[in-house]
Amino acid sequence: MHRNRRSLLLPTIAAGIAISLGAAVVLEARESEPATGSGITAVATTQSTDYPSAVQLRSWRAITLVIPGLKPQRATLSASDFTLQSHEDPAYRDPLPASRLGLERQATGHVDDRTAITETRVHLLFPETLRNGLTYRLDAPAAHLHGVAITWRSKQVTGSIQINQVGYAPQARKQAYIGNWLGTAGPMPIDSRRFDVVDAKTGETVLEDELELRVANDPWSGNDVYTANFSTLQTPGYYYLRVPGLGYSDIFRIAPDVYDSVYRTTARHFYHHRNSTPISAPWATPGHERPGGIPPRHDAVYHPSIAGTPLGNDEPANGRHTVSGGWFDAGDYGQYIPNAAPVWYVVSAALDIAPQQFLDGDLNIPESGNGLPDLIDELDWGMNWALGMQDPADGGVYFRVASATWDSGLPHEVTADRLIAEKTSHATASFAAMAAIHARLLTEAEPARAATMLRAARRAWQYLQTHPQWPAEGERYRNPAGIHAGEYQDNSALDNRLWAAAELYRSTGEATFHDAYVELVDQVEIDPTGVVSFKDQGMAAHWAYLMAPWPDRNQVLLERARDIFLAAADWRIRKMQEHPFQAPTHQHRGFLGWGSFAHSSRATLTLFQAWHLSGRPDYLDWAWQTPHPQLGANPQSVSYITGIGARSPRFPLSKLSLYDDIEEPLPGIPVNGPHAHLPALWPSTRTVNSAYYPAAETPQPGSDKDGYPVLRRYTDSHYLPPMSEPTVAEAARTAVAYGLLRTACVPPFAADPPSR
Repeated sequence: MHRNRRSLLLPTIAAGIAISLGAAVVLEARESEPATGSGITAVATTQSTDYPSAVQLRSWRAITLVIPGLKPQRATLSASDFTLQSHEDPAYRDPLPASRLGLERQATGHVDDRTAITETRVHLLFPETLRNGLTYRLDAPAAHLHGVAITWRSKQVTGSIQINQVGYAPQARKQAYIGNWLGTAGPMPIDSRRFDVVDAKTGETVLEDELELRVANDPWSGNDVYTANFSTLQTPGYYYLRVPGLGYSDIFRIAPDVYDSVYRTTARHFYHHRNSTPISAPWATPGHERPGGIPPRHDAVYHPSIAGTPLGNDEPANGRHTVSGGWFDAGDYGQYIPNAAPVWYVVSAALDIAPQQFLDGDLNIPESGNGLPDLIDELDWGMNWALGMQDPADGGVYFRVASATWDSGLPHEVTADRLIAEKTSHATASFAAMAAIHARLLTEAEPARAATMLRAARRAWQYLQTHPQWPAEGERYRNPAGIHAGEYQDNSALDNRLWAAAELYRSTGEATFHDAYVELVDQVEIDPTGVVSFKDQGMAAHWAYLMAPWPDRNQVLLERARDIFLAAADWRIRKMQEHPFQAPTHQHRGFLGWGSFAHSSRATLTLFQAWHLSGRPDYLDWAWQTPHPQLGANPQSVSYITGIGARSPRFPLSKLSLYDDIEEPLPGIPVNGPHAHLPALWPSTRTVNSAYYPAAETPQPGSDKDGYPVLRRYTDSHYLPPMSEPTVAEAARTAVAYGLLRTACVPPFAADPPSR
């Protein structure tokens, strides 16, 4: 069943209110208690753009009118045009005008890849507070609004309290953020400095404290950012925060295993993205079953361009080269060796640190119960495909199999041959590292399979020694004409080679690989602020060298590698300390994008590695802070993982979700989230960029003219790859992070950290 879904921004949380606009327009309110964890939004029954489609209460003084058709650049409205009156509240016995008016506009989704749905919001701030349960009348003759009935509810679930919607481990620091933005009117005032934590089951207040101002007029969010610190609360249970004048937070949980379900959901991303197999009961998430992967007759043929490359080996144009297994890389059905390789790194590094966190039977997959951790079973499924990408004749590795253009429909409905792309030195080196890791992970449980993998890794390494590098150092791969698959461009293969040498040395102890590592290590520049990815694999090499058990390791190189990981962790801690929402991201707002904020848990593994190398408990303390921005403690009050938290994306760029039979997306997809300025490559991104009001200028260092706050620049739409399309590498980083955090105890693991 193929559906044309219309993407929509996640609804802003608002008060439940009854609204009527004369006899022509009726808005219906839906109210929910906090225990449901859902937002509350008033929804219009009319398609008219001349009236509000929703009215929202952000506080007991701040009212937002959502008017889709209003052009903010042409609006001549002023605060005094809007008045509130109430016969029940003496403060509003006479009509009282608003004291401030602010405007903003944002694209909230797409009808198609060219047509954005935009929403203009008129924010009104009134001088006196509204009383709970009383009825007020909003009038604005200049805006053609008459007799809008509004009722403030003190029990509203509000987006003005941003909290981790999953919860917190008992020993972890616990913090929520308080604030909101009123468009061109600036930060929303926070009238009360008190907050309470309430037991959601009993209704009893268990903690009272004061808010602290963290950042005034924050340029990232537009808010005055206050913090509510409730770290002293460690008793397991379900709770919510209450702030007078704002309402209630979402329900959250305190428990030692609070992230266990997040781990299971995100790690099952791999099972659902498997190629070459049915996804079916009892393993499939209900509603996301499918009868198979790419039809075997279409998987795959050589692209004719292979013959013209330096690494070609007389492959016949359109000749058959069968591949199977593996996972679909991202929103489409392509599969890429360089971007799959980091999956092996993050899984093996996590197993180095805390193997007891990743067990057999964790993920409800067909291999559960075979004696191997389920995450290693998933790697084995991926390796089945990777082995097929190695040329049996010479050991070189083809870097990609993908369709010529983006597929429509589910995998089993693909009707065109997928194409094997050229061998590259980058892919061959990355494969050598992957295969060496895989051999090591299976040495005890499956020695024959391990031996096969080590032979494949050696053949790939030998290929690198006997063939020219292609693309040449400093050059990037380009697609041949007519191909629209991902290029995963990288202008250096030195880091890939370094990683291959390090993993082969770790797995064999052989001097040949140690010598290669020593020769290459000074040629690879390491950026400790980055993550291991298709284009930066040097950090993976240093980790492999640190973990190698052999006595001939160079002590100077060991110290250098150790210092790099500690520097990486220290940088992330500094960024979290500086950031208004404690996200481990760069301080320049113009760099925000591709998950640098929404994938906050990408810092988790690095912090655990630093703890493993140093034994310093502060690294673990900060590791427990990394999930919060990703799980809802952000200005949009959204969890950036599908199906997790009170509000999460519904329209990720995932063809598996787009073409299945149910409306809700596959759970566990970690979308990329806010993006400072989308690349103007497609009509969909251009329409989003142009919709922002105030205009979303790309932030420049030292400038305060940022326009629309960057942490609000996220639209839930599958037409926006930079915001909505994670890859298998992001999925692995996310799953491993929550696997490391899935069980909390102090100290977190039985073994003492090793001395390095």
